Amino acid sequence: MQITAQQILEDSTPKDELAQLLGNKAAIIQNIAAFEVGKSGDLVFAPNQSSLTTALRNKVALIVLPKKLVKFIPPNTAETAFILSNNIGVSHARLKQKYGDHDYTQAGWKTIHDSAIIHESVVIPKGTSIGPNVVIEKDVVLGKDCRIMANVVIEHGAKIGDKVTIHPGTIIGWDCEIGEECLILSNSVIGGEGFGYAQDQYFNHHRIPQTGKVIIGNKVTIGALNTIDRGTYSATIIGNGCIFDNMCHVAHNVKLGENCIILSGFLCAGSSILGNRVVASGGTMIKDHVEICDNTYLVHRAGVINNITKPGIYAGSPVLPMQDYVKSNAIYRELGELRKMVLELSKQLDIK
Repeated sequence: MQITAQQILEDSTPKDELAQLLGNKAAIIQNIAAFEVGKSGDLVFAPNQSSLTTALRNKVALIVLPKKLVKFIPPNTAETAFILSNNIGVSHARLKQKYGDHDYTQAGWKTIHDSAIIHESVVIPKGTSIGPNVVIEKDVVLGKDCRIMANVVIEHGAKIGDKVTIHPGTIIGWDCEIGEECLILSNSVIGGEGFGYAQDQYFNHHRIPQTGKVIIGNKVTIGALNTIDRGTYSATIIGNGCIFDNMCHVAHNVKLGENCIILSGFLCAGSSILGNRVVASGGTMIKDHVEICDNTYLVHRAGVINNITKPGIYAGSPVLPMQDYVKSNAIYRELGELRKMVLELSKQLDIK
């Protein structure tokens, strides 16, 4: 990386949220670093006054900071460049993607590894690479500029969009669809058999074949060790822009809206429907056939057993609106003392 602060601003788009360049516009940036350890030649991000002070002390080349911190830029800093940001978090994400992301094309293998097993019906488009021991079955459609890493299995009829990265050991089930610019981390299973069984009078289990599929939208991240089951007849759907942490499970026929955030330990039973921008913190569990509206936050190991129809923050199991949850916890902490008081009153009143 060898680029000036002026070039970074000129190469930016409105989506990068960069507003103005101050200071040494010719400062040369060689690396992106954390503000705590940044040094000469580094670009760092300073979200607050304390981090700005640290970055200045380290004499870094370029500091990206929120516009509101402009008043804290010292007047005599001829060596350092400053870029003001409308949204420091977004600027951090987009500039790191552009200039500091890992390059998966540097694995050292040729474009299609000799050990890969690819059906003759599959076309490998421009820019797509296939790693060691990958298996791609018949009639799979692959997009351009994909990275299919070691030991991935893509079953027959699956469709993969452009610029998708699939990490080692992942399985994409038959007929499943992955949108564009998705990231799927290691050892996830997309389109495994949904859990559908019927029992007879002797409690023997009879499998109900799951013949739907999984449809994943664009710009979705699926963390490591995730499982997303195919639908029984129709599709399990993950909307555009959803991001999943590691170790989450989505059962058959579930539908997620757009831009949801799903954290580790999430378990969602079959046929539930989540709206747009649902945030589920770690350990959230959702019962089957439940509907959750847009803009809902589920926290404190939330357990959802009924529909949620009003946006807001819900906590605990079964979930309560946050205000009620806080009151309930406060009362719970006093139960021991309340019990003692009741026992004392009972003795005084000679109640048995």
